[in-house]
Formats: sequence, C-alpha cells, structure tokens
Amino acid sequence: MLEFAPPYPSDTEADVLAPLCDQIGDPLDNALAARRYVMSGDGRALRDTLL
Repeated sequence: MLEFAPPYPSDTEADVLAPLCDQIGDPLDNALAARRYVMSGDGRALRDTLL
C-alpha cells in the first residue's frame, strides 16, 4: 500500500488505493487503517479492523 499511496495524508489516498483494493479483494477501510498503522506505528489505527 505504501508504494501506491502518496506519503502524505490527503483525499487522493483513497483514489489511489481504491483500484488496488478492488484488485486484491480487500476493503478500502482496511487498507487505509493498515497504512495509518505503518506510517504512525500506533496500534490504535488497527482497532476494529480485520486484516
């Protein structure tokens, strides 16, 4: 996910990740939560997310 989304938070993140999520069959919300976790290291980003 980090390779495809820009390194800064913006509205374009979802636009960039949505097609990738469709291809791999993963919900966009999970991908964004995983990306937040990787960027911050804060486990709270994954709360209520099934990965």
